[in-house]
Formats: sequence, structure tokens, C-alpha cells
Amino acid sequence: MGSVVSNMYGGLQYMMSCGGDNQTFPDNGRSSLAATPFVWKRTSSMYFDEDGDLAHEFYEEVKPNKKGKKYSMKKVTRRLLPQGLVDLPYPRLNVDFPVVMCEAY
Repeated sequence: MGSVVSNMYGGLQYMMSCGGDNQTFPDNGRSSLAATPFVWKRTSSMYFDEDGDLAHEFYEEVKPNKKGKKYSMKKVTRRLLPQGLVDLPYPRLNVDFPVVMCEAY
């Protein structure tokens, strides 16, 4: 029982010292609870191209050099801008959350 309490205390200490902007109170000098177990945003895997279109991948058609050959598709990897952070539809648990939420037997 003592180890469970010490693990929970260690997890809470971790949460209080990590994450966002640590604001200190002038009266006692302790930091506020800065980290939460929830994730509200994630990095998107989509890109914008020069025209402003949004997609995971972009391809362009390439003309054949010789007659009788077929047209082919070439993947575009230049001049793409990542979408950045996007809001999640509902909060998810952070994978680095150090406290056990539910113990299964």
C-alpha cells in the first residue's frame, strides 16, 4: 500500500513540475498545476500545396519521353506546407501520463 501511495505522489510531483507555463504564486512560492492528463490538440499529417489544397499526399502527371509510352504519376515533395496543430474532437489521455488510472486484476 505504501508503494502505491508513493507512486501516486511521485506522479503528482511530475505533473506539477512539467508542462505548460509554470506560474508561481507570490504568497507561497509554489507552482500551480500546469500539466493535465488530457491532450486537446495534435500535429496534423496533412499538407497544403501552392494552390491551397489540403491532402496527405500530392502527385503530378509526368509526360513520357518516348512515343508509345504511358503517362506516369510523380509524388510531389517540394513546396508543401504542413497544416500544423489541429483541435481534437474530444480530449484524449496523454501517453506520458505517469499515474495509473485503473488497475485491472
